[in-house]
Amino acid sequence: MKKLFTILCFLILHQAQAQTGTGSFSFRYEAGASVKIAGRTLTNPWAGGMNGAQYSTIHLNTDDKPDLAVYDRQTNRVVTFVAEKQADNQYVWRHAPQYEEQFPAITYGTWMLLVDYDHDGRKDLFTHTNGGLRILQNTGSNGKLSWKTIADPVYHEGLSGTLNLYINSVDIPAILDVDNDGDIDILTYDINGGTANLFQNMSVERKNDPNGLDFKRIGFCWGSFRSGDECDEFIFGLDCVYVGNGAETGGNNAGARVKHNGNSMLVIDLNGDGNKDLLTAHVTCQHLSMLTNSGGNGASARFSTFTNRFPATTPVSFDIFPAVYSEDLDFDGIKDLVASPNVYVNEGNLIDFRASNWFYRNAGTDKLPNFQYMTRSFLQEDMIDLGEGATPVLVDLDGDGDMDLLVGNTGIRGDKGLRASIAHFENTGTKSKPAFELRTTDYLKLSEQFQLTDLKLALADIDGNNSYDLVFTGNSINRAPEIRYILNQGQRGAAFQLDATKVQQIPTPDRLGIIDMLTWYDVDRDGKTDLLIGKQSGSIEYHRNTGTPAAPRYQLQQQNYGQITVIPGSTGPSIVVADFNGDQRPELLTGTRDGIMKLYQLPDQPGDKMTLLDSTLVINELTQTSDNAIPGGNLALTAADLNDDGLADVLIGTSAGGVRYLRNTSEKVVITGHEEEEMKRPWVFPSPTDRFLRVKSPSKGVVQVLNLHGQPVTARTAVPAHTETTLDLGSLPVGVYLVRLLRDGQPVRHQKIILSR
Repeated sequence: MKKLFTILCFLILHQAQAQTGTGSFSFRYEAGASVKIAGRTLTNPWAGGMNGAQYSTIHLNTDDKPDLAVYDRQTNRVVTFVAEKQADNQYVWRHAPQYEEQFPAITYGTWMLLVDYDHDGRKDLFTHTNGGLRILQNTGSNGKLSWKTIADPVYHEGLSGTLNLYINSVDIPAILDVDNDGDIDILTYDINGGTANLFQNMSVERKNDPNGLDFKRIGFCWGSFRSGDECDEFIFGLDCVYVGNGAETGGNNAGARVKHNGNSMLVIDLNGDGNKDLLTAHVTCQHLSMLTNSGGNGASARFSTFTNRFPATTPVSFDIFPAVYSEDLDFDGIKDLVASPNVYVNEGNLIDFRASNWFYRNAGTDKLPNFQYMTRSFLQEDMIDLGEGATPVLVDLDGDGDMDLLVGNTGIRGDKGLRASIAHFENTGTKSKPAFELRTTDYLKLSEQFQLTDLKLALADIDGNNSYDLVFTGNSINRAPEIRYILNQGQRGAAFQLDATKVQQIPTPDRLGIIDMLTWYDVDRDGKTDLLIGKQSGSIEYHRNTGTPAAPRYQLQQQNYGQITVIPGSTGPSIVVADFNGDQRPELLTGTRDGIMKLYQLPDQPGDKMTLLDSTLVINELTQTSDNAIPGGNLALTAADLNDDGLADVLIGTSAGGVRYLRNTSEKVVITGHEEEEMKRPWVFPSPTDRFLRVKSPSKGVVQVLNLHGQPVTARTAVPAHTETTLDLGSLPVGVYLVRLLRDGQPVRHQKIILSR
């Protein structure tokens, strides 16, 4: 016995874990994996979705064709597209993420418009600042944008001195030459939201300089109108010289009800008479109103009629707060019209953000436009866009060796209320060249069985049979998060066999929040899948699986797994554990609600501190340096090797309902032949185990289980290199065993394991 004890102690010494290398980590946005929906190949499948979009054209590259910058108010993200010429001399909008980091940070939930105020051929940036307006001059050249702050905030000559030029943060102002004198004026609604103000640029009048920014408020209202208390009401004939003086009523209107803040404006000549008309909408209204200008331009504008149907055929209509923009979007040199809801939150979940960008082609001219409805999903129809809250997971559903894609979402309102579902994209390509095709938007028809919202997906071996099961978390009708799973009856590597009628529920951990992100991973390597929760606070909770395969139960072990430092805004981290540099050891990647990704080295023990490996992961193709633009908000991560290069690539779900594709370009660690160093790492686990063993050898060989007398108790099993092989010890009695590894030309290795039940 003393000799046996000595042997076992020697074997235990070889179970210490060692790092073989780290390598440098990097990712690049990928556009090469094709996606088909209804037989049509998408132009920009991985653009990440769009919700409340604000449109401006701008030159991004060095050709002479204007490109496109879209600010998504809901996700606080600038999305850039270049006009790409095709073989047939036609153009398409091609997503160009390399330009997105060249835009300055925009205050969340506000607005961004691009207008060339200084007439140098480069559009400048107008946006909100605290209390008013910020202007940044475009100083870029040679295909690279740069910005110089000209005013923050902008001041104007008011009726009682010099004041901030006030623009409500939720408004969309009109920035154009209103009076046709050559300089840029500003129109916006007043602080009460009822009347419009003209801030006339006096640069030409005072300095004969059309490139200046010298603003003066003209009168108390512009256009002699006030929007009424209801969405279909306007009051005309106001005397804008005297505050509150209403000619239409013959008295003072100062006591009229103050409207809720929030108006959008587009000033454009719609009938070819040379006078600029007004397209406007209020935050509480569904429709767009057209007010016809019967006076003149600038301060002489007078509105006397309106309609709430514009255009007359298929008028713009959203459940809340439409806004419209006029840019050439079909490459014919004539400005078109595009409408999108100007919201930063989908209040009441009334808006279908799968089709929230309505495009009207101008079949007329710029002087006499004729807007014809074309589509409700401009740009969206060329990308994966499931509305809101995309949560992807990569999994080989059909057992053909390549990764398919499932994507959950927040939910779409229908006849049965708001219900989330799962979209299924089958990989019809190969292991090295993926190609996805949409098969259904309601995989397993879960939306019919459950009224869940905010559906988040995961894979986990819940029952411990070495095959992944499907786990989904959603918020129930009472807004409480619930965790359910469907056991996979197929073997590992074979096609999934999921019976949606046999959904089971996991007891919800205490204090689980509706935005918490769940990931399953065997933290303590005991053969049972544990639970990591990215909390709203920004920390990661570790819940150990203390249950059984038939009844998993998760018990809180640590409130700050890895002892990560939480930065304000980095809340609700999504977590994915995968090998990102090919060193045969997984790393932990997080993506938070503010769009920041960080990569950590997993701790050797659950209570240890994680080491931050990298927080500047994405490389910009244009600059070949770290990309500072965020891929989106409320990130949801999944990872798998999509191009068969041995490195895990990353798909990112965004709050805009889309998916971003990051190709892993990390420096791959070369696994050396230093046998002694490699075998210090555990190659058989877990121990103790109640049945299944996993063997992961650094080189191919044969394993066999022995009792402590050295007698074989299982048949020999071939094992490949660096790949887990499962051994079933269910027929053996409890006790202590040795696992023997035989490899050609190399020493025999043993490792002790304990079988207990």
